[in-house]
Amino acid sequence: MAYLDIDNLRSIFLDDEALRAVHLQRLPCGALNITSGRIVACDPLVQPERQPFARELQARGAFPVEVLHDKGRHALAVLWLRDRGSVRAADLTWQMALIEGESPDALGDDEFYGYPVDAGLGCFMGPEAATAMAERDKREAADPDFSNYYDDVLAGEMGDADVVDHFPLGPGSASNMVIFRSGWGDGSYPSFWALDAAGEPVALVTDFMTMEGGDARDEDDKRSDAYKASLSPEKHKALDALGAAAVEGDAAAIGTLLGAGLAQPNEIIPSFGETAITSAIRMNRLDALRVLLAAVQGLPMPPQFYSMDKEESYIDYARGLKKPRIDGMIELLEKAAAPVAKPGFLKRLFS
Repeated sequence: MAYLDIDNLRSIFLDDEALRAVHLQRLPCGALNITSGRIVACDPLVQPERQPFARELQARGAFPVEVLHDKGRHALAVLWLRDRGSVRAADLTWQMALIEGESPDALGDDEFYGYPVDAGLGCFMGPEAATAMAERDKREAADPDFSNYYDDVLAGEMGDADVVDHFPLGPGSASNMVIFRSGWGDGSYPSFWALDAAGEPVALVTDFMTMEGGDARDEDDKRSDAYKASLSPEKHKALDALGAAAVEGDAAAIGTLLGAGLAQPNEIIPSFGETAITSAIRMNRLDALRVLLAAVQGLPMPPQFYSMDKEESYIDYARGLKKPRIDGMIELLEKAAAPVAKPGFLKRLFS
């Protein structure tokens, strides 16, 4: 069967709370002016002349475009042809968007037709926008200081969001292209029509294949979310307070919080993303670290799934920091890590 991750595609219908649960956010990009009923999806800097999809739309006017993204990566790009709230995902069928000459019968398992990306960009546009961009490019190229279309035109418009509603011939002109960063960057990416019961398009979606099953979380993310869900509000609050005390170096407050028993030195503080021990080391808080280590009676390993290096110890972490540690810190960590001789060990050794 050709590639189709229906859970990815259906995620465009999730509300904001459900999107957050799978680490996705919705970002509006502008509105595409559909004037001819023909839609092109392409890398506008690499293949602006790409053929439009074979399906011709009856729709005319301005239609919203958005991306769903996670951790700075765009997972899905959506051209909405109908209001999202007016349709249900379960009522739709999905069909790969094809250009003339492409046939789904020619595809093997997990194969797809997609548009090639070599400039890290994707877009939705009408064929007229490519003509407008070529005209703008020719005009700009007459300037001896002109470098290329991206650096001199698009980069300033895209900004930090990595999306732009671009009018090649200027605001108010008829043809535009809604441009966005393309998932992992260069590659090839398929698009799909969402069709209602009458076979009419509801949306056009490009899947940048950064996730599977409609879930943008990796395994560490899932473990992290499960950990957060396991914490009571009281424990969460206590961990936050312990982390704040470690950052401030407030040894007295740390002692009080540890005495209450809700928060422990080697537990991850979700809002900090690290343990109180890590915070004390990172902030050079020697007295705070001393109290934390006394409570655990030794030097444990950091919780693994939060570690950059699965085998990194607290001593390795302290030694790897660019800013030198306060005098006595490394020695304190080494002493805490040293094995403690069991009572009677020396007597048995020399008897």
